[in-house]
Amino acid sequence: MTQAAFAGAVSSLWRYPISSMGGERLQRAPVAAAGVEGDRIWGLLDGSTGRIASPGREKHFIEVPRGHARFTGDGVAVSSDGARWAAPDDPRMLREIAGVFGFNPVLKPFGPFGAEGFRPRYEHAPIHVITTAGMRSLERDHPGSVIEERRFRPNLVVDWPDEAEAMPEQGWIGREIRIGEVVLRGSRPCGRCGFITIEQEAIPLDIEILRTVVKRYERNFGIYCDVLVPGEIRAGDRVSLS
Repeated sequence: MTQAAFAGAVSSLWRYPISSMGGERLQRAPVAAAGVEGDRIWGLLDGSTGRIASPGREKHFIEVPRGHARFTGDGVAVSSDGARWAAPDDPRMLREIAGVFGFNPVLKPFGPFGAEGFRPRYEHAPIHVITTAGMRSLERDHPGSVIEERRFRPNLVVDWPDEAEAMPEQGWIGREIRIGEVVLRGSRPCGRCGFITIEQEAIPLDIEILRTVVKRYERNFGIYCDVLVPGEIRAGDRVSLS
């Protein structure tokens, strides 16, 4: 059976309103040319130095993924524990978050790319996809590890059968990916950094997982996609290739 004959489904759908902080799992999400609505629209700074948070590269920021963020429709809300929520400039909540992070955070919306003001430290790709087949391959290559999708911060996790290729989504680059009414096109592999090793809620520190991804998959795990046809994606939507 050829790859074109296979079809999968959206296993889970994620949004990360504040870059580097914990995201929110969704049941449905509007998708525009820029990606999932509300995804990575704000950033986080160390208020004392002005440095943008980079947990995968600087130990100073290693606790940032423990913070929680969600999209409110016209902005973001933040939480230190995932239970109590407040505006991103709420003094009491910022003190609580500072206690988790170990530094005083400043939260700001990103400006348009190329404009003056606060911009991301990297160009955000519209959609990031991983497959369950890829995660199962990594489990086999790195036994005993906790292979959990939150390590990889995808927008979409696609339930997909195992194939001869360890990571089937690498074969989707240049192809159209149909998900409900939305059409994506695979654009490039997703290169990994130390972020995937970081301890998060119910996910232990795992230094070796990055070494395995570098050795086994040339540092890539998952793919980035462009949006050809916008629309709405729902958990459980059928996924097919053309």
